[in-house]
Amino acid sequence: MRHFFLSILLVLALPISAQQWYFSVDEYCAAERPLLKDSRQVLLVNNTVPQPEDFGHSIAVDGVPRENDRVALDQAPLHCLFTATQSMDESMEYERVELLEISQNSSADFYHRNQLSRSQMQALCEEYEVQALLILNQLVLYNILESFPSDDMYYAYLQACSQSHWTVYRRGGHLDVFTTSDTILWESELSYTRQQALRQLPSTDDALMYLAREVGEKVATSLTPQWQPAKRYLYDTKNPAIQAGLQSFRFQHWDDAIAAWLPCINGMDKKAAPMAAANIAIAYEMKGDYASACDYAQRAIRLFGAWKTAYARQQQANIRYYLAQLQARQARERGQ
Repeated sequence: MRHFFLSILLVLALPISAQQWYFSVDEYCAAERPLLKDSRQVLLVNNTVPQPEDFGHSIAVDGVPRENDRVALDQAPLHCLFTATQSMDESMEYERVELLEISQNSSADFYHRNQLSRSQMQALCEEYEVQALLILNQLVLYNILESFPSDDMYYAYLQACSQSHWTVYRRGGHLDVFTTSDTILWESELSYTRQQALRQLPSTDDALMYLAREVGEKVATSLTPQWQPAKRYLYDTKNPAIQAGLQSFRFQHWDDAIAAWLPCINGMDKKAAPMAAANIAIAYEMKGDYASACDYAQRAIRLFGAWKTAYARQQQANIRYYLAQLQARQARERGQ
């Protein structure tokens, strides 16, 4: 597990003269869409038809519709796929990520999705020696540009929207399909003239190309496991053993911290017992021993239960949430 300290001491006014301080760990989270699981070589495939220049651009000035823009978006799928390729490659989760830029779509009909056959996809896997394909079948981009007066001033906005259709094919025949929808809104400040309000907005083609790249980034992120920061809280009291354990913990001496806190669990200071157990759980987590961490988290919940106070019930709820995180991590380690 990767870990690092962000900030020490988040002071809480606890009713027993205790404090808590926190640090942040990088938690390895499964992909939102685990469709590329166990795929180490991936080929991204362009299977799109260019969007017509006059499609999807709505303009209304002071409530009066105007002739639509013509925007050349033939490069938009490549912007999307290149960003996705770069993001996946930089994640270090794959041995090899490549992009097939030339569209494999033989159709000229933008309005109809012409997906690759299984035999075509299997042939691409074999030709490029990859385990999986991520195929962009269709990318639809459209926008709404409006301006209108408001209290003797002018306001304008540009809304860019997208819809995309993807196929994930894993060598051997496993196939999944998913779609995405995204929207980005730019607004101008109130201006004295319509032209000033409009000039504060990006051009339509820049906005849509930016959105195409955002689509690629989001899709890559959703398919790739991520390191996410998560806070961990440690109890700090005037108990000498608690203090000694915290000092060892600061220097990442996990075993020394555990050794300092263990006597507290059965010691004379009953208030320190559940806090020591909760701290030991986190120390075991830092060691990568999630089973022991879960055991001590459960012990902390039981020990807090003996207090029968509102504060103790809140601590039990907090540790139960932490325990759920531990159990999820333990399941991932087992490959479940």
